[in-house]
Amino acid sequence: MPQIEHRMCTRHIYANWRKKYRDQAFQKPFWKCAKASCRPFFNFCRAKLAQLTPAGAKDMMSTEPMHWSRAWFRIGSNCDSVDNNMCESFNNWIIDIRAHPIISMFEGIRTKVYVRIQQNRSKAKGWLGRICPNILKKLNKYIDLSGNCEAIWNGKDGFEVTDKDKRYTVDLEKRTCSCRYWQLAGIPCAHAITALFVSSKQPEDYIADCYSVEVYNKIYDHCMMPMEGMMQWPITGHPKPGPPGYVKMPGRPRKERRRDPLEAKKGKKLSKTGTKGRCSQCKQTTHNIRTCPMKGNSGKKISVQERAREASNLHATYISG
Repeated sequence: MPQIEHRMCTRHIYANWRKKYRDQAFQKPFWKCAKASCRPFFNFCRAKLAQLTPAGAKDMMSTEPMHWSRAWFRIGSNCDSVDNNMCESFNNWIIDIRAHPIISMFEGIRTKVYVRIQQNRSKAKGWLGRICPNILKKLNKYIDLSGNCEAIWNGKDGFEVTDKDKRYTVDLEKRTCSCRYWQLAGIPCAHAITALFVSSKQPEDYIADCYSVEVYNKIYDHCMMPMEGMMQWPITGHPKPGPPGYVKMPGRPRKERRRDPLEAKKGKKLSKTGTKGRCSQCKQTTHNIRTCPMKGNSGKKISVQERAREASNLHATYISG
């Protein structure tokens, strides 16, 4: 499909790139290149990365950033995603049923979709306003960022917006910003919001219609119809599907995806490095309950002054010893 835009997952691109360039200081400059919304800003971020690792910046270009950087994404889809989280989330959503036989797996997916449509329909009934709540959260973040911007107006629809040491042009009539993020996501960026405030207009009115509650309700307006059980399904003259060929591989089959080395391991406890322990008996930080002098007095009520006196005596004994 040569006419269709093909995107790659930046997280996987970075995981492969990181095998050669392992320094943790390279991570943020790399992701800034991925999230740069226009090519001048991409070149700026790439130059910053080249100052740290010239070879890494050169190898990054060999991975065709036009498929994983926002600077090359086409305008019109209102999607600025640079990773594959949607597929990963769906894969985790069906993890309990994806190992079933094909018909049972499809039935499991159908029932999960059946319930999800009903839940999303019910959730939207309590929403107020024109725009969906999650999009308003994003808008509020950009409103906070607009506090660093200043705009001057040409008297019509053109604005020059200064963001620290950078300057952008905003056209409210065409709904464009030279940073390209407004066109990519369909949500006014911080520069556009600054221009809207200067012209006394509401940013919510300039969000793309695909994020409105009305469109959301239209998406979930079609409900799946209930179905009979397998025993009531009509019998056809077609041959029954046979099981696919299976080759047993050594070891237990994996169900979870392979996690990136930078991700937290599932079920792993957080490190207590840098935290200060406290005795659960006397609430002091100089020891724990195993070495607490009041361990045998758990049934007695001891005043705060007595606890402090005994703890100070123990501390003095420890120093003198």
